[in-house]
Amino acid sequence: MTNLDAAGSIPPSIRVELAHAAVCNLARRAGVDLLVVKGPGMDPLVGFKGRASADVDVLVRPDEVGRFLDLVKAHGWWARDRFETGSPFGHSMTLFHPTWGDLDVHRLIPGIGVDPSVAFDVFWASRIDVTLGGQPCPHPQPAAQALVLVLHAARSEGSPRAGQDVVHAWTDAPSEQQAAILALVDRLDAHVAWAAGTGDLEAFRGDSSYRLWAVASRGGGRLEEWRARVEAERSWRAKAMIALRAPLVNTDHLAMLLGHRPTRTEVLVEFVDRFRRGAVEMARRGKGRP
Repeated sequence: MTNLDAAGSIPPSIRVELAHAAVCNLARRAGVDLLVVKGPGMDPLVGFKGRASADVDVLVRPDEVGRFLDLVKAHGWWARDRFETGSPFGHSMTLFHPTWGDLDVHRLIPGIGVDPSVAFDVFWASRIDVTLGGQPCPHPQPAAQALVLVLHAARSEGSPRAGQDVVHAWTDAPSEQQAAILALVDRLDAHVAWAAGTGDLEAFRGDSSYRLWAVASRGGGRLEEWRARVEAERSWRAKAMIALRAPLVNTDHLAMLLGHRPTRTEVLVEFVDRFRRGAVEMARRGKGRP
């Protein structure tokens, strides 16, 4: 029986819990600081009853990310994508293990304005351990868990589960919990993304990141997304880098769509099709159609 066959015979909820245990155990033995964000260890105040998890999401101390990636790759995980191609925010990359499934490694939380190292220190200082699969797994404290969950909802284009997350973790939270969350929003400078997640983004229409969070939370075309990404960058150099990357094919994403690494011909076909789709999008915008 292969690892994949064995994993398929394990109930998903058990496999995910054991996957968390495996990742946390590896990190602890190697001296890598990480925090589990989302998943089965969330506080009941944050994760609604019956909320299922399919993978492991961890936030790694920024200066230890490279070492952690080397560690998990040495234990059977392989990369599905890269930080640069995983999302418009460049915040995470996904690795896959034939037994444990997907592992999403975060080097930052999109929407938090302070330096990623500062944000990690804030979360780490008040961390709690939650036992998963018999192993202690460090998590942010409940208010920080809620902040991370709502910021994730802010870039989920209005998915039903994201809406449930916001209602449970924020709208229906006790007043003391809400106060603690808002204190973190202030401390970590997460105001724009928080507003996107809680329905008040229009209050930040003048902010340079407004358009990016509008696309992330409400959806939009590829041209809209790239324009928003350029606007959100603070330096001209960063803006130029984003603009230069815009026409290029995301080969990691294409590989996931195709089920294999794309050939040169497939990359060329996608490259040409990107311009076709862009022209169609521009034509629709010119006619005032969505």
